[in-house]
Amino acid sequence: MAENTPNTHVDSSSESDATYDHVIKYTGLFGGVQGITMLVSIVRNKIVSEFLGPSGLALINLFNNAIRLIHQSTDFGISFSAVKHVAELFERGTEEEIQHFVRTVRTWCLCAGLLGMMVCLALCRQISCWTFEHDGYTWHFAVLSLVVGMLAVQGGEIAILKGMKQLKKVALIAVFGAISTLVISAPIYYFWRIEGIVCSLVLCNAAVLAIHLCYSSRLMPWRVSLFSKDEYAKGIPMVKLGLGFIIAGIFGQGAEYIIRALILRFGELADVGLYTSGYTLAVSYANIVFVAFEADYFPRLSASQHDLKRMNQTVNQQIEVGVLLMAPLLTCFVLAMPVIVPLLFSSEFVDAVPMAICASFFMFFKALTLPTAYLALAKGDSLMYMMTELVYDIFIAIAIPFAFKYWGLEGAGWALSVAGLLDMLLIHTAYAISYGYRFDFRRAKIYLLQFVCFTVAVVTALHANPWMKLITGVALVVSALISFHVLKNETQVLSKLKKRLWRK
Repeated sequence: MAENTPNTHVDSSSESDATYDHVIKYTGLFGGVQGITMLVSIVRNKIVSEFLGPSGLALINLFNNAIRLIHQSTDFGISFSAVKHVAELFERGTEEEIQHFVRTVRTWCLCAGLLGMMVCLALCRQISCWTFEHDGYTWHFAVLSLVVGMLAVQGGEIAILKGMKQLKKVALIAVFGAISTLVISAPIYYFWRIEGIVCSLVLCNAAVLAIHLCYSSRLMPWRVSLFSKDEYAKGIPMVKLGLGFIIAGIFGQGAEYIIRALILRFGELADVGLYTSGYTLAVSYANIVFVAFEADYFPRLSASQHDLKRMNQTVNQQIEVGVLLMAPLLTCFVLAMPVIVPLLFSSEFVDAVPMAICASFFMFFKALTLPTAYLALAKGDSLMYMMTELVYDIFIAIAIPFAFKYWGLEGAGWALSVAGLLDMLLIHTAYAISYGYRFDFRRAKIYLLQFVCFTVAVVTALHANPWMKLITGVALVVSALISFHVLKNETQVLSKLKKRLWRK
């Protein structure tokens, strides 16, 4: 793909420093919201693990994966594609045009929700058989069809808020949604244990939907035209844009569904719960760094993607900040894992610790991969995005169950790390060919030093000798010092923080 020659140069140190400061600032800003929701999630997971154990956690995960797979297969990609269309109208359209298109979004979302519910009801017996090898959970999936409908409506409302740049409301919805699920689910699990899972999922999603509607309907009154041909015709371009992302989402959710279903075949229900807790520790909690910079990074990348030099600089700066923040965080996780698991879950989940440690390389590689992976989204290249996702999802759907069958949970963790490495190589190679992306090898020395520190931490953390943990601690200190030194030299954030502390 041909690219234009840059018209401006941004090599000065002052501009570079300002860019790094900007990345750090907004990572911290959005990270604060993610930190609150993660804290609530930790408390909720602790309650689930105490009251339901590994088997209960596995059931929740299997139910969620199945209904989200149906949701992503039937929602027409509106939660993604509607953001772009609403944002364009918000910038250039009249209030009447915005109101009409919002009604179109809501009409399509309600239609998608009803379609998803009907599909779930029609296939509830088959889904139970595919997941559990018997139809004993048929009625569970029939009731959970309500959740499929709610997810479709939620996706439309959040897309409307994002498109109209109501990011504060989006953040508040995330916080209040997390708190409401905790308040609702805790007493249900306490009194009814595993038997309360379906009721909890339905009520929690109903509460989250109510919060979405409360904020979005104040901005735009909730109206739909379910039987209007014009509304469906106006929404077709939006649906076409989301098609590639629907397919990619189906690939991802389908791979997760297959992995857990095969682990259940090769092991037992408790193994699915242990795998889920290990994945949560190694991936979901550490993912807060990436979620934090996503809201700011993607618009900046989209603005620079027509200028090859600016595009490469934007991506490589984001990679550097991601690695510098992620490496010490992951090393700290590895060191504290044996203590964290009983606190976050319960003593029944200690067998997930080796798996989580082995899988933690996945997040290190993701720090080197994710900023580059956004290029396909920024350029609107849904086919490239879809194909790279397909290759990755096929690999993990085969490799993780295979590794689990022969080497247990620890093997599944190593398979996830290998998947992260292959995904990194695939995306960097494909995007270099397609978009002219160039990895900044001048920073490779920093990445290599952090990788060596992290590898030492993982190897020593897996060792049975407790004295080896001292080496893990040394690796953490070295990794943190490297990040501190680089950030101190390339940004003014630390010096500004120091000045504020001295003033106090």
